[in-house]
Amino acid sequence: MTSPTIDYVLKPEAFIEDQLGAYLWSGMRMIIDYVWKYQRVSVRACHGISKTFTAANIAVTFLNLFPNSIVITTAPTNKLVEKLLWKEIGGIYQRVGKRIYGRQTQMSVKIAPEWFMFGFSTDRADRMEGQHAPFILWVVDEAKGVAPWLQDSIEGSLTGGFCCVLELSTTDGADQQSNFRKHHSEQRSQWKQIRLSAFDSPLVDIAHFPEFKKEVNPKLYDYGKPETGTEWPLKRGNSIQIATEDWIRDRYTEWFETNKFMWETKVLGEFSTFGTNNIIPLKWVESAINAEVTIDGYIQPAIWGLDVARMGDDQSVLTEYRSKVVSLQQVWGKKNTMETTGIVRALIPNNEIVQVDAIGVGAGVFDRLAELGQPCYGIVSSEKAFEVEKYFNQRAEMWMTARDLFERQYEEGNVISIPDDPELIEDLTGMQYKIHSDGRLRAEAKDDFKKRLQRSPDKGDSFVYAIYVLPESRDQFFSEKDVANGVNIGDN
Repeated sequence: MTSPTIDYVLKPEAFIEDQLGAYLWSGMRMIIDYVWKYQRVSVRACHGISKTFTAANIAVTFLNLFPNSIVITTAPTNKLVEKLLWKEIGGIYQRVGKRIYGRQTQMSVKIAPEWFMFGFSTDRADRMEGQHAPFILWVVDEAKGVAPWLQDSIEGSLTGGFCCVLELSTTDGADQQSNFRKHHSEQRSQWKQIRLSAFDSPLVDIAHFPEFKKEVNPKLYDYGKPETGTEWPLKRGNSIQIATEDWIRDRYTEWFETNKFMWETKVLGEFSTFGTNNIIPLKWVESAINAEVTIDGYIQPAIWGLDVARMGDDQSVLTEYRSKVVSLQQVWGKKNTMETTGIVRALIPNNEIVQVDAIGVGAGVFDRLAELGQPCYGIVSSEKAFEVEKYFNQRAEMWMTARDLFERQYEEGNVISIPDDPELIEDLTGMQYKIHSDGRLRAEAKDDFKKRLQRSPDKGDSFVYAIYVLPESRDQFFSEKDVANGVNIGDN
């Protein structure tokens, strides 16, 4: 093979099509593009969506386009490495070996002493040593099941040069402790995520499944997915194993009513909402990211949520919620209560309500805002909920209010739009619940969240303060004068 041109380095999908002879579709193009743009890419997918085939083509392409590169491929067991990923890599070399560098032998390809690709399983830790090169690609197949120590090895190699990791996995069996699952929730800010469902398949016309239109990844339209019809001619289904409309219909009959876990994981490519203790499912939050919403009637004044910090590592966060839209949050740290009060007064119009965390240091900010005539509610989240029979305290009630809002957005649309802020999304999807001994729901305490994620859910708490709508039954507690002068919700 002749040396690769700069065009191929900049457009690896062209190399895959021209030199490897692969027939690409929008999901494959999106994964390829993300690997070339971002250091950490995580793909959660349904069954039968060509993810392993895609990973194999990316691995061979990276090895061929970057001299003296190292490609490391792995999976939970040796059988998965050899029979899945390396079966696809071997197929590429058998088909087009003369057009690409290297010679494949079992689970390795060697081009030069410091230019090679190899495969190993994470249940064989002795096979892995520290790897360093100017160009490194990790490909982690069925990432939900790899050993935890692998993450440290990967992170140790992602320094200098062009070094990146692509992990792909189906979602069934990915528990709360799985690093792969955390990359789509708690550690979301560090990774670029892609979800592919069976409805994204190039052999599926979503017009035949209108009730599942929301399951189509909208970003695929930027990578060539047509608005109507199928992306591939149906005859392509005879030469590649990929989800078809008949397969979806069969799975619907088999699972939709009787086994939602199987439907969510194997068809939707989602982490199941069954048997987990996260308050808000990731897919519900994703449906609200930069969502299009319309204003019903007149533009309402904003409700603002304020989570107050002082001089520690936590941050003060102010959230604006206006006419279904949550704006990018205002964040600051290491300010005393009077400085925080001044920032809030400068950002919020005098006639708009701010709902303030009035516990601890926040109480001083609430008192001063009320003294200055700013309409405000002081929220004491440890106090009893208004729906006392359902929720352990107001913190649980606020977070379940947020859950209901995102569920309606996912099911109906036109309910709420939030910014694409990884930290906010991580807070919203990472908050967990427990069932109290008396059966009421209890939201995770801020300190417990902080122990798990090594930071406070400041953006998430500010968000729930902003969207927390007082139930109609509370009208009996508050007069217009109360609201104007500041009301501490926890005192009622």
